[in-house]
Amino acid sequence: MGDTASRLRARLSAFLVGLTLFVAVLPARADDASVREAVQQVMNEDYPGSLGPAKKKLQEQLSVCLKKGCGGAVKAEVHVALGMVASQLGQADDAKQHFKSALQADANAKLPSSGVTPAIRSLWDDVKGVKAAAASNDDDDEPPSGLAATVNLIRDALKADQEGRLDECIEKDRAALKIDDSPRTRLHLASCEARAGKLVDALKDAQRSLELGIQKKDANVMRIARIRVKELLDRIPHVTFEPPAGVKDLDVKFDGRAVPNESLKKKFSVDPGKHKVVAEGTVNGFTATFEEEYDIKERDFVTVRITLKPPSSDFITEGQIECMRKAKSQEEVQKCLPQNQKSLVVRIAGDLSGYSDTNAVAVYTPAINASLVSPTAGWNVGGNFLVDAVSAASPDIVSSASPPFEEFRYAYGLTGGYKPGLYGAQASVSSSASPDYVSYTGGLRLTADLNEKLITPTLGYSYSYDRIGRGPNNYLNDFNPLKGYIHTHEIEAGVTFIMSPTSVLLVGGTVSIERGDGSQPYRYIAMFDPELVAPFVPNGATVDLVNRTRLPVKPLEQLPTERDRFAVGARYNKRLHNATLRLDQRFYVDTWGMKASSTDSRYMVDLSRHLRVWPHLRLHAQTDTNFYNLAYSAILDPGGQIVVPLYRTGDRELSPLITATAGGGIRLGLGEPEGEVKYGITFVGDVMYTRFLKALYVTTRTAVYGSVGFDVEF
Repeated sequence: MGDTASRLRARLSAFLVGLTLFVAVLPARADDASVREAVQQVMNEDYPGSLGPAKKKLQEQLSVCLKKGCGGAVKAEVHVALGMVASQLGQADDAKQHFKSALQADANAKLPSSGVTPAIRSLWDDVKGVKAAAASNDDDDEPPSGLAATVNLIRDALKADQEGRLDECIEKDRAALKIDDSPRTRLHLASCEARAGKLVDALKDAQRSLELGIQKKDANVMRIARIRVKELLDRIPHVTFEPPAGVKDLDVKFDGRAVPNESLKKKFSVDPGKHKVVAEGTVNGFTATFEEEYDIKERDFVTVRITLKPPSSDFITEGQIECMRKAKSQEEVQKCLPQNQKSLVVRIAGDLSGYSDTNAVAVYTPAINASLVSPTAGWNVGGNFLVDAVSAASPDIVSSASPPFEEFRYAYGLTGGYKPGLYGAQASVSSSASPDYVSYTGGLRLTADLNEKLITPTLGYSYSYDRIGRGPNNYLNDFNPLKGYIHTHEIEAGVTFIMSPTSVLLVGGTVSIERGDGSQPYRYIAMFDPELVAPFVPNGATVDLVNRTRLPVKPLEQLPTERDRFAVGARYNKRLHNATLRLDQRFYVDTWGMKASSTDSRYMVDLSRHLRVWPHLRLHAQTDTNFYNLAYSAILDPGGQIVVPLYRTGDRELSPLITATAGGGIRLGLGEPEGEVKYGITFVGDVMYTRFLKALYVTTRTAVYGSVGFDVEF
């Protein structure tokens, strides 16, 4: 080096020392061999498969060198390894900085013989090429051009700072940093930026200066940079955005820069001063905009509530414009606009459910349904189809020496309705078929909206025709022989009351009139001696006990051929912040003497716009019918004939019982709730425990039910 270069270096050092106080600390020397061994172990074991752990371990070794001191060659090896890891992580700037530090620590530093990718080689050559070019210009007569330029730029920056030309100070310091990324120069740049009101840039440069000071173990830089970072963090204002609900194509710009929709609710650091927010989106089919200017002060936290309002047009009346002008929220704006409803809505859903209990009964049911609705025209059509796959090997089958069975039940239905205004009608037809039972049902329901839609009465009627057979058949016609028919007429009436914006009450009742023989064609009823056995048969008597004490006669089940059912019930829905409470109560009585009560509750919580969960509890209790007996008696008359009761059944569902159900469900919306296409998955699960108070073979039953469903709406 010549005298000129020496003088320039001295001047540069003076400039940098003038920016911060310099304290030199001579650290204790680290064990070079242990550091080198640790670096080689990381590069052999962690690189390149575990880049994160590799970077952390190498930074620990670099800290050892910075604290205790390492030889130049060892320090260069650590920086080369960190540069290779940074390159593999896609951090090209960090990789170059480490390669530059490696060459500064040891001019003879080089890349290892293995693990070097073309990208690493390119970055290394870039850094080494810059140093080689600087070296080729360094002779006794000519000082390094980069060094001279840095000195001049720093001098100009200091002068501009003293004269209050902060923009020029920032420009000169940034130019100097492109040549030499000195932490002192960057601290001076942060100072000029902070006084110019560019707090965000000042914070970034102060943090970078602190990082470089830590790397170079410059105590004064670290101390001053930490103070500067803390001061800036306290001064910087922040802004966040509150987007309007139901706008899926929202486009927000802050000072002309786009803000991603998924980041709107984050807290952004901004410079103090005037800022402009512009947003655009579609509200009820109309293009709507938002434009507002904010004067943000230091330490402010501003929430930008975006309220989209359509511009004036021939499609919006003066009254609607005045309504929107007075609106305080996006919801109020939407109420001012004409409702642009979809002309058609298609919904398709499918689910798979399963049931299993401790009585060896299992049912698996795949189902699918679809509907097409026109909200504007008021009509709808729909259809459904399901299959029940049933298998059973219950104690009833064992007691009658019948083999376990498997069978399928097929069911389908169609529905359609029309409601162009306040009055509407809905019709439905359905059918189901199993090997010995076919059912057909048709119904009609009428509705009306009264008192500004606050009261909605409904009245419905349905008729069912069931055919019961015995023996193998083709599900539809081959009942061999035909056992009988059941005709059912059902009338349903109810009223829905909108009690408040958050509560709805529905009350109603049904009357069902059944005529026909619904006895099971394969159910044999155990008969006992009326004096010696019947009074002593215990509840839940085992199959063996029943078979040992029953009489030889095995009459089939016989139920009364007339049954009238009556039920009243109510449902109350209440919206509570982000949850909905649903309560159901039903009371039942029939002409067979049965009385029952069912209480059901669900508490549906919206954990997010896409996730809803709910617990489910249900309690059902009933009495037995007036002809149900735990043990039926048969009598031998004087003529030698065996007389059995006229009505007899082995159906435990006609006995006194209590059932408790506990479970819940999860609904996951996969698409945006306001999107054109909505997807969802629903999971439901329940556990049911039944206590039979008067029944043969079993006293309790535990059952599980679960289903998973998928639906799409567009």
